[in-house]
Amino acid sequence: MGVKEELLKIFEESGGRELSGQMLADKLCVSRTAVWKGISSLNSDGYRIEAGKGKGYRLLDSGDFLSAERVRLHFPEELRENEITVLKTVDSTNTYAKKQAADGAKSGTVIISEEQTGGRGRRGNSFFSPSGTGLYMSVILREAPVYCDTDLITICAGCGVCMAIEELTEKKPLIKWVNDVYLDGKKICGILSEATFDYEAKTIDSIVIGIGINITTADFPDGLDKKAGVIGVPIERAMLAAKVTECFFKCLKRTREENINDYKSLSLVLGREVEFMKEGRFYKAKAIDIDMEGQLIVESTDGVMKLNSGEISVKLQ
Repeated sequence: MGVKEELLKIFEESGGRELSGQMLADKLCVSRTAVWKGISSLNSDGYRIEAGKGKGYRLLDSGDFLSAERVRLHFPEELRENEITVLKTVDSTNTYAKKQAADGAKSGTVIISEEQTGGRGRRGNSFFSPSGTGLYMSVILREAPVYCDTDLITICAGCGVCMAIEELTEKKPLIKWVNDVYLDGKKICGILSEATFDYEAKTIDSIVIGIGINITTADFPDGLDKKAGVIGVPIERAMLAAKVTECFFKCLKRTREENINDYKSLSLVLGREVEFMKEGRFYKAKAIDIDMEGQLIVESTDGVMKLNSGEISVKLQ
């Protein structure tokens, strides 16, 4: 970490106490001028650091401030070197991340935005992304070992989101097959995975995983308010972003069996009646299992079927 990041870490851990410039310089083995420049940079980023002659420096309550440095503070050691970009606004973090990937962004790069003006979901749907009330992020993957189980990436993202929310809030979200995260009967998170192919090499160049989570979002557009929900408790977005990233990468390192078993345990649909379209025909069936390929196994009057894509409806009340 640089001086600015190290200073932020010290201030965050200080509990609001005043810290002398000399103590900070000695701790970081830098000059007082370097400390002053680092503090000036933090203030420019939006942090509020109070300085008083002879009193040292004190980090004032910065609330739910979102910055790359603050996210990095909550990362485990193995993720500290990952690139993080935090934007004020963007059309879509996935669109931005795909451009960054095309320009050579490293695997593990995390893109976060305060808001999205054109947040995208699956099948061309939009994702309502107002400023300051949700977490809108994308992760770039491009290392070859990841693609041994490309079909599991979205499953890992869903499991990671559920793990992160449960760890930070003790709430227990569930996954509506394929990849929507629900809490109290309403959708709180959407996940969109998009791959970029190298046609000459006939390989996947990168995969971008977009994750949008409603934390305290209110005033949803008409029609969406009946379907969309929120976590409903205040969570520092930087902490949530870090925890989601950590849990996602933790899932990517697990075996297929571990991930599928976790996915099944988090399923919102198993044992319930579902409705869906298949080959132009409408079906009602019971969801009975999820196989090792992540396919939903359902049983209808026509027998047992496997669904590997598409949308299903499930009655939650």
